[in-house]
Amino acid sequence: MRVLIVGGGAIGSMLAVKLASTGQEVTVAERSPLVELLAAQGFQLEDGDGRIKIVHLPVAPSITAALADGRTFGLALVAVKAYHTESVAQELRETGHSAMPVLTVQNGVGNEEMLAEYLSETLIVSGALTTPVEVLGPGQVKVARSSFGFGIAPGPRSASVDDLAAIFATAGFKTQIFDDYRALKWSKLLMNMLANAQSAILGYTPAEIFARPDLGNLEVSAWREAMNVMNAQSISSVALGGYPLPLVTPLVRRLPLNIIRPILERFIVGGRGSKMPSFYYDLHPERRSNTEVGWLNGAVAEQGEKLGIPTPVNATFDQVLQDLISGKAKLSDWAGQPDRLLATVNDAIP
Repeated sequence: MRVLIVGGGAIGSMLAVKLASTGQEVTVAERSPLVELLAAQGFQLEDGDGRIKIVHLPVAPSITAALADGRTFGLALVAVKAYHTESVAQELRETGHSAMPVLTVQNGVGNEEMLAEYLSETLIVSGALTTPVEVLGPGQVKVARSSFGFGIAPGPRSASVDDLAAIFATAGFKTQIFDDYRALKWSKLLMNMLANAQSAILGYTPAEIFARPDLGNLEVSAWREAMNVMNAQSISSVALGGYPLPLVTPLVRRLPLNIIRPILERFIVGGRGSKMPSFYYDLHPERRSNTEVGWLNGAVAEQGEKLGIPTPVNATFDQVLQDLISGKAKLSDWAGQPDRLLATVNDAIP
């Protein structure tokens, strides 16, 4: 299959190597000034055993350029940050290639709906990766372990995803097919949000967060808010990537904080420990112009408001991190100041 990967960042680079190495014809669309560099040096993936794979692929400066001169693809794979989804959807619509299925492997919730809104005749497919990827340089990525996991589900307009699932399985992914894309993406949201926003705001590692019971309790409360929002929408958690979320989530909702907090601590610290999560790098070493927190904690708060469900923890995490990204607040206002964050959450409780 001819695959157009939109976005040459961590996930896009990893998928480019994995898919191209098993015979798929891959082209990468990357808008950054790195197009010439990526085209010259290729894309590199280092696996958990230290083995390095390099592939050289066509790199286009835009989706429009990739589709120029009548070129067609069997799949557009969207791997950009969630805050670029709308511009990608607009460009895909303008190209007029409505018959090309679109698979989003982005974090957060709302990307499928945004793509479906702009691409009214296009098949939208939902995907989620469970392999942590570390960026070594432009187009160069590393995975801590070679257990590549991938979940896939029909998007807002239902269709079979068996053929696409087989492509990822052939590429070495342990592939799971789910019926409900919302269950897939909200389950991934639970995994992504844990000890993420607090790490960015306070500058603490996940281990340092859970070393303080009061901060660990905030993480449990944020999860409970997300699960209340999921429950109100009849969205169940799924066992994505081997993580027993259907078993854990009912316990999180019912057990006392002092019992469930150590369980989540083992869940997150065992898998991440001293490694900083993604939101931290939105502010360090330099502040980026945007963040995906609105598609994670912000999405929980937004849906909670629509449904009349209180979400003070997620709303606070979202607002503080948005203020830090926009420059309304300084890092020094929040770094290493957990008591201020706790007080702000308490003030937000109805």
